Amino acid sequence: MKKLSGKIVLVDDHPFEKDFLVMALEELDIKAELEFFTSAETALEYLKHTKDPIFLIISDMNMPGLNGLDLKKIIDGDKELRTKSVPFIFSSSGATKRKLEEAYDYRLQGYFIKPQDVKDMAKQLELIINYWIVSIRPDSDELGKQSSVFKL
Repeated sequence: MKKLSGKIVLVDDHPFEKDFLVMALEELDIKAELEFFTSAETALEYLKHTKDPIFLIISDMNMPGLNGLDLKKIIDGDKELRTKSVPFIFSSSGATKRKLEEAYDYRLQGYFIKPQDVKDMAKQLELIINYWIVSIRPDSDELGKQSSVFKL
């Protein structure tokens, strides 16, 4: 079983999305600590105060109150949160050209359409996780080192 080096933060106003993500991680045999928030406001408070390492933030785009794009804008505008260099992606039920352009204007690292079943979710999640395992970030201990996962 693979273990991620940090938590996955899921922000979605639909609680069943947490169960869906957990099932996909189990399908992949990946052990990951998960922090789930049904509002961007509570996720933001957690991100501001936690000392826990965060591997990835997955946020729904459309939520009541503070939406996913607002959350990303606040993170980018906060020097301490921005310095943590946490990958931030959207997982949403749909996209328009305008939404995509607006999202990518705020240094978004990916916009994905929510899969309809666990197997497709697992495939999508595997691609995302593998990418971020190999990618190095400014806060990484791997600066200047070649990944031991993939030899290029």
